[in-house]
Order: sequence, then structure tokens, then C-alpha cells
Amino acid sequence: MRWAVLFAALAACRQAEPPPPGSEILAKTRALSAAMCACKDKACGQPLRVQWDDLTREISGVTFSADQVEGLATEDQRFMTCMAALDPPK
Repeated sequence: MRWAVLFAALAACRQAEPPPPGSEILAKTRALSAAMCACKDKACGQPLRVQWDDLTREISGVTFSADQVEGLATEDQRFMTCMAALDPPK
């Protein structure tokens, strides 16, 4: 248990700035999912994928409520489904 606390403290010290609150990240994932689902081609979706990947890196160190975790999982599935639709199997 002490190691986990120490690791968490060290990880927090490495961050240049504190991560945004969980509700802000959830709002960003909803916006990115909606934008991805509005795309009609891969050229539209590619920059959104980069933003999505950047956002997932921001999640490190953020504490989420159970409802937020459920919302993030839903938006992740929605984003990935819409992204996959831009490149259907041939």
C-alpha cells in the first residue's frame, strides 16, 4: 500500500500542470465523439484521432466518479465505432 501511495505522489510531481477535472474531460470526449460521428471521410477523422489520443494521455492522474467512468466508456465506444465506419472493410 505504501508503494502505491509513493508511486502516485511521484507521478503527480512529474506533471507540469494539474490535469483538468473529470467532468471537463468527459465533456471533451463527448464533443470529439460527436465530431468523429459527423465525419464522412478519413481526412476529417484523422485530426480528431490525434486529439483523442492527446486527451487519453491527459486522463493520467484524474479521479473520476463511477458515472464519469461509464460516460467515458460510452464515448470511447462511440468514437471508435464512428472512426471504424470511415474505413469499412473491403
